[in-house]
Amino acid sequence: MVDTKGRNIIQLPCPELIYLGASRREITRDQLENPNYRRFCHSLFEPFADMIEQFYQEGCAIKVLGVPKSPSCGAQTTTVGGPAGRVETFTHDNVVGTGIFYEEIAEELTSRGVLFEMVDA
Repeated sequence: MVDTKGRNIIQLPCPELIYLGASRREITRDQLENPNYRRFCHSLFEPFADMIEQFYQEGCAIKVLGVPKSPSCGAQTTTVGGPAGRVETFTHDNVVGTGIFYEEIAEELTSRGVLFEMVDA
C-alpha cells in the first residue's frame, strides 16, 4: 500500500476500455497506432491536464504512474506485434517504450511547461 497522506492522486481513465469496450480482444500498440485513437486519447486527457497544470503551478511534483506492458498506458514498457484479424494464438512482444495514451500525456504536459516524472508502477 502506498502512503498518500498529504498527496493528491488523480486516477486517469482507461482509454482502451472506453474506446473498445470491456470485451475487447488482446491488442498491441501497433494496432492502436492511428490518428483517430491518438485524437481520442488527447481529448480524454485534456481536462486532467488542466488539473495537473494547476497542481504544478502550486508547487506540486508531478509523477505519472504507468501500467507495465500496456499498449496505451505503459510508461516504460509496452506491447507490440500481434497478428491482425482473428487468430487462434495471439503472439506479441513486450518492449521498452511508451504506450499511445502516455505519449499523448507526455506531449501535452511538455507543451504546457509542466515538468513530470513518468514510470511504470
